[in-house]
Formats: sequence, structure tokens, C-alpha cells
Amino acid sequence: DKYVWLDRFTIRNLELIYSQHENGVALIDVLDKTVSPMGGRLLKKWVVLPLKSKKAIEGRLAVVEFFIRNQDLAKELDTHIRTMGDLERLISKVPLGKVNPREVVQLKKALQAIVPIKENLAKSENKTLEKIADGLNPCSKLKDQIEKEMQEDPPVLVSKGGVIKAGVSEELDELRNIIANGKELLLDIQKTEAEKTGITNLKIGFNNVFGYYLEVTNKYKNQGLIPENWVRKQTLTSAERYITDELKKLESKILGAEEKIQALEADLFQSLVLSIGDYIQPIQYNASLIAQIDCLMAFAKIAIRNEYCLPKVTEDGKIDIKEGRHPVIEQ
Repeated sequence: DKYVWLDRFTIRNLELIYSQHENGVALIDVLDKTVSPMGGRLLKKWVVLPLKSKKAIEGRLAVVEFFIRNQDLAKELDTHIRTMGDLERLISKVPLGKVNPREVVQLKKALQAIVPIKENLAKSENKTLEKIADGLNPCSKLKDQIEKEMQEDPPVLVSKGGVIKAGVSEELDELRNIIANGKELLLDIQKTEAEKTGITNLKIGFNNVFGYYLEVTNKYKNQGLIPENWVRKQTLTSAERYITDELKKLESKILGAEEKIQALEADLFQSLVLSIGDYIQPIQYNASLIAQIDCLMAFAKIAIRNEYCLPKVTEDGKIDIKEGRHPVIEQ
């Protein structure tokens, strides 16, 4: 009862969403000046589902008129909405467990942007916008939790590591410390063995087959400098690779820590995703309200750019258009 019912044939013939001509322009192309993906999707719905209620139409028009008269506010809101990304799609990944660390940080940015949007709308003195401000929920506790636990620029995959901040888990901090110091210890072994043997260009390397190894170039190979406790593991065209007990012990410490870090970060991230799951409804509602503001601001932008005027809506069945211009043909 709320909308004019348009069938597919009508939508196609009116070229509302797609043009039937190769270089043609559809109505949506003229109107879509939205800055968020959720705004763009909502605008398509609005175009194919025109309102029937005079009150609802006038409510929308009043907001468009407000944004035309308050362009500085509209520009500020526009800036904040642009930073939000696709909040609607992002939150839909949470219950499926498909959300990645970078998207969680993007969610935090979107929630941060809601704060100034809410404040600006609340003091707008426009009933519709004040109502939208009431509905917006910055989810402060969740925002703070993400801020506290997630690195600022994490990798896309949890398995890459470096997702969780220091100070979140004592165990994780300890394991990271082992790895950080482990690299120092490897350098110490390299230095000590080089001094002992006189092999000045001694290198320590790593591969998945042997783990950590000492590499000696052919220049030193036949000079009798290799200690008896070194075990040869691989011969290359230009060098030999050896392992020692000391190197193996340190390797098991470092590699054990890396595996544990990976498992621990995955657990901590999963726990955070479960926390986000408690906020799905308010975040989805935020996305729908932001989409509405985005669409109404798009109408204001296009009205200013194309010099469209405010129509007077009546229920007497008459259409009275003076000096009308066709929005699609004009483009």
C-alpha cells in the first residue's frame, strides 16, 4: 500500500535503472550522487518503489530542502559517510564468520564516523533528521574494544600475524618476546661461530626442509675450518649448509612460539568477532539510516546542480508542470 507498483516492463521502458541504448543514460545515472555503497543500493529501491503517501513524500522533500539550505552541514556529513565503507555488507559477514581483520578495523572507523553524524543531525532542528539521530547507535563499547585489541593496520589474513595489539594477552606478549629475542640470539650464534672458525662471511638462513642452518661458501669449505660438531645438511654449487645442536634447540623454541602465536591470535580474533555478533542489529540499523541520509543528500546535490525546483504535492489528481525538462533526455 505504501508504493506505486511498477512491473519489470514499466521499469525497463521508463529506463529507470538501465538504458536500452548503448550510450544512453538511465534515471538512476542522473540521480545517483550517493557516496556510500548502501546509499547507492537504497536509491535503486527508492527509484523502483515510488512513495504514495503525501506525508512521506513531503517528509523526504523537507529534508532535501534542508540540505539545499544547509550545504556546509551536508558537506561535513558527506565527508564522514565516505569514510564508512560498505557497513551493510561488512556486518553481514560477521554471523558467517567471514569477516577479516582489516574489515573489523574498517567497522571501527565506521562506528567512529557515526558519532559526528549523530551530533550534527541532533542539532539540525529538522524533525526527520533528529529522529534519524535518535536511531543512530555508535556502539561505543564495541568501538572501544576493537580500538583496544586490534592493530591499526592489520593484514587481511589472521594467519599472517600482527593482528592483536600488545597488552591484550600476557601469553601472546611473552611468545612475541621469545621471537624478538630469538632473532638476536641467532645473530649471536652467527657472530660466535664466525669468530671461532675464522669464516668471516658465515650466514644463518632458514628453509622449510632443514629449518635454520649455517651457510659456508666454497672459498672456506676446503680450508679445514669446519668444526666436527657441525652436521652437513646440503651441498649447493657455491656453498655448504650445516646445522648444530645449539641452532636446533633455538629453532624449536622460535618455531614453537610462532605456531602458538598463530593459534592464540586466531582465538583472540575469533573471540572479538563473537563480541561483534552481539551488535549486528544496531549496526544494520545504522547502515540503513546512513543510506537514507546519503540518498537525501544526493537529491539535494542533484537539485542544486540541475536547478530542479521543489514540487508541491496535491491529491486532486492534476499534474501541472510549467517549463518542464526531462531529466534523462536532458542528459
